[in-house]
Amino acid sequence: MNARGLRQFASFAAIGVVNTAIYYAVYVTLNFRLPYLAAHAVGYAVAMSASFLLNSWITLRTKPTWRGFARYPLSGAVNFVASGVVLHLAVRALGMDENVAALVAGLLATPLSFLVARWAITAGRPFTPPAAETIRPHMHEGQR
Repeated sequence: MNARGLRQFASFAAIGVVNTAIYYAVYVTLNFRLPYLAAHAVGYAVAMSASFLLNSWITLRTKPTWRGFARYPLSGAVNFVASGVVLHLAVRALGMDENVAALVAGLLATPLSFLVARWAITAGRPFTPPAAETIRPHMHEGQR
């Protein structure tokens, strides 16, 4: 992965931490007035929306689209399935502690989730490299 990809991945991971805080804040706030599963659903929807917007603007530096928003939940589904498979294998095949395995599974599934999220947000857009990475024609000594 190049420097740009590493920066994007680090940003994606940091936004994941912020996303968790958003979910929990909404959940705790609404849980006083709504049944806990309703508070969970609203918290999840708000956090997923915030994650999409933050990853569009900050991580991928692109304008959010409705099409990207519709695809974005796939990254959460991929993370859920991949982490579940790793969790199961770590506990059953490796005999790992269930709590430790859950953390390891979440960490190992994050890169795949990042790739799906990046695809969801940017699919179908023309590639435009950032100004710092624009290829410039090679100039010879006499052309300066």
